[in-house]
Amino acid sequence: MADNKNVYRRKISDAEAQGNYIMISKSELDFFPKVGKEFKLIIHGKENKTMDTRILAIPCWCMGPNKPHDHYRIDVKPVRDIFPIHFNKKISITKKSESDYILE
Repeated sequence: MADNKNVYRRKISDAEAQGNYIMISKSELDFFPKVGKEFKLIIHGKENKTMDTRILAIPCWCMGPNKPHDHYRIDVKPVRDIFPIHFNKKISITKKSESDYILE
């Protein structure tokens, strides 16, 4: 949830932790660059650690075959050694600029 215009907050689910991704709710997509557009994710507290990433649209049929839709996520596998995520971990992503975001 983006509780103000510059911060997106989320509690990591079990599926996210196991898949090494951060889910982005459809209602919060406007907070980030357009789906597929690359941006920098800066890992807070890890000097000079950044990751080029993008919002991915993952096709899903969890509501049945007649209601296909997309789920949106950021893959954090490349930084799992320096920013491990686990079930119930609270994360925040702060918008520093249109192309730079800070993950805490």
